[in-house]
Amino acid sequence: MDLDIHERGDETGRILLEVTGSVDLASRGRLLEAGHAALRREGCVGLLLDLAAVQFVDSTGVGAFVELAAEAEDQGATFEIRNPSPRVQRLLEVTGLADTWAENRG
Repeated sequence: MDLDIHERGDETGRILLEVTGSVDLASRGRLLEAGHAALRREGCVGLLLDLAAVQFVDSTGVGAFVELAAEAEDQGATFEIRNPSPRVQRLLEVTGLADTWAENRG
């Protein structure tokens, strides 16, 4: 399945990327490109990935999330994941990343 990414900003300066499809070896570059561009945009205080429509993530996809989270941290921005599909949620739980990147974590 192809990867589709739609971007929107919000009033707080966060940039939301709504991701649809699969995040894998073939598509990770597109996600990284979109994420890096968003984080480098002036005024960006955080990157939020909405993964409700992502049906598959492989290890290279998880690696892309890690890379974007590290860049966000380096820039003093936040990195969060919103609405992971059940399959993606399970992967995040197994890797121990679910709580780290959950939106509105306490």
